[in-house]
Amino acid sequence: MKVRDRMSSPVQTTTPQASVDSALKMMRERDVRHLPVLEQGRLVGLVTDTELRTAWFPSLLDKLNVNDVMVKHPVTIGADETVYQAARLIHHNRITGLPVLDGGKLVGMITQADILQLLIETLGLLDETSRLDVVLSADEGALERAHAVIAANGGQVISVAQLSAAPARRVYSFRLRQTDVEPIRQALQKAGHQVIS
Repeated sequence: MKVRDRMSSPVQTTTPQASVDSALKMMRERDVRHLPVLEQGRLVGLVTDTELRTAWFPSLLDKLNVNDVMVKHPVTIGADETVYQAARLIHHNRITGLPVLDGGKLVGMITQADILQLLIETLGLLDETSRLDVVLSADEGALERAHAVIAANGGQVISVAQLSAAPARRVYSFRLRQTDVEPIRQALQKAGHQVIS
């Protein structure tokens, strides 16, 4: 999935000359936590609500400009990059969001919240579901065989996540549409798979 499919757009922005106080007010009014900083249409920085609220004494907020507190040259991502690449950049750089560029122009923001929402949707965590954690052998095709056993016994797989990739103990979590998992558990065990939850 591409960043452009999950980013927030259009984006609320500010300028380097704006006061920190006005930037905070804008964030509260627009319910945003990130403000890309533009100068003559070019991205020159990024400020977050956390930085603005914690870095300075409240009495100074009306005296400081965004330029004084913004992150210059923020980490960015292209609109056609994958959401997975965005997640890696956010994680590795210990940041909460990325300005999204397309042809050098700011077109959106993608944040931890956007990525978490995608994960929740992908894993079906908001729906009533059932879960089976299964230890699979390392041989090729084990995952497909376990999936086939689940389907043959009435289970509808919503998502599969690998919990452990250790060669001796590969553990997969199968999230299913809500169902009675006991017959599926028994069928998996009969087929030689160890079900641990």
